[in-house]
Amino acid sequence: MKLWQKIFLYTMVLVMLAVSLTSILLLKNSFSLALEQRKQSVYSEHEFLITSFKSLMLTERLRANVVVLDEQTLQGFMLDTFGKSKNGVAFFNGDTQQIYANQEMKIPRALIDKVKDSGRPHMQIEDYQLYTASGESIEGRNYYVITENNIRDVIETHENMLYQIQVITMSCAMGISLILMVVVKLLLNPLKRVNEGTREIAQGNYQKRIDERGHDELSELAHNMNIMAESVESNIRALEDVAEDRKHFIDNLSHEMKTPLTSILGFSDLLQIKKEISEDSRIEYAGIIKEEATRMRTLSGKLMELITVGEAKLEWQQEDMKKLFEEIGASLKIVADSHKMQLFCEGEEGVLWVDRELFKSLLYNLVDNAIKASREGGQIRVSGKFEYGQFCIGVEDEGVGIPKEEIDKITQAFYMVDKVRSRASGGAGLGLALCAEIVSVHRGIMRFESQLGEGTRVLIRMKGGKINA
Repeated sequence: MKLWQKIFLYTMVLVMLAVSLTSILLLKNSFSLALEQRKQSVYSEHEFLITSFKSLMLTERLRANVVVLDEQTLQGFMLDTFGKSKNGVAFFNGDTQQIYANQEMKIPRALIDKVKDSGRPHMQIEDYQLYTASGESIEGRNYYVITENNIRDVIETHENMLYQIQVITMSCAMGISLILMVVVKLLLNPLKRVNEGTREIAQGNYQKRIDERGHDELSELAHNMNIMAESVESNIRALEDVAEDRKHFIDNLSHEMKTPLTSILGFSDLLQIKKEISEDSRIEYAGIIKEEATRMRTLSGKLMELITVGEAKLEWQQEDMKKLFEEIGASLKIVADSHKMQLFCEGEEGVLWVDRELFKSLLYNLVDNAIKASREGGQIRVSGKFEYGQFCIGVEDEGVGIPKEEIDKITQAFYMVDKVRSRASGGAGLGLALCAEIVSVHRGIMRFESQLGEGTRVLIRMKGGKINA
């Protein structure tokens, strides 16, 4: 059963119950009031009848000049007085035996017993008849006087009104049902729109957006569904980008591995197949094999470091930046001298929380990249200083520079601006990707400034101000 049908049925039942109960309670109250008024009227008539009878009996006793009328005379007087009355009248003696009735009546015996036991008048309804009974002392003897009054009109009026209420209730229910059906349909129409939009999103149409109309809960639901769709779309795109990056990564890895392997296998075959080979050729072939094997070892080492940098348990410790930079500078100066370049490395005094090995790897890779991009005789400057609660690292070279359109791509794995030069210098495009990961785990940011033919400057900012040792 659909939601609008449930709301329609439940509301219709509740409305019918409310209207019916209200009508029945009002009718019951009205009937009780009308019946009470009739009882008071009947009881007044009952008392008036007895009072009148006693007065007439007194007059008859005076006329007959007797002290007490005998029972036979009394019964005759009852016949003369009540014989033509429209309402039933009956007299019972003290032994509850009927001594007179002007018409046949089905008097409930329990009514006389109640009057006899309590000594007070009582009334009882039986089959549209209202019986009133009271105990009276007449001519020195106890009698029970019972009158019968027809109240069919009151009861039938109540029954007719009850029937009319049922008809009116059903008619109102039909009318309200039609109105309610239209109202529920209109109110839940936005929900239908949200449902249809959600179905499209669930089927993969993540660009679908639901119309947001009004300021009620359904419009809030539509707004939240749109936010969810945007989030899902964003996550899907991110997953697609990750999948695409992984595909490129695997493709590039395969390509990078294929080239040295081909050279190694090719020159190995030459050494194995050729029966006669000169010493110079043997040395040349062995050198090529060693060079390509070294390249593969470098590639595998970089890959392993790149994979594990975000997963390994970091060993955070306080490091004196001045001493650490001096240590790194001394190690890198040997490499720079071998390439006939000048290296200047200086760090400001102060202590910073870092992972020592990762931090050294960061600077090694940045300087190695700067060496590969520079010409002989060039200068490379590495600096570290504390500014505004951050530690700032700068690595600057006088190399070939990077085109502006390439800067956003250089931290991608296996991406090389100049593939020929990079491979010739033993590079595989993993150094800057590794640097980006190391900066990320140190909660820092890295950016590049470069001009073609003038050099490149790498700027890194790491969270963590100066800690005085």
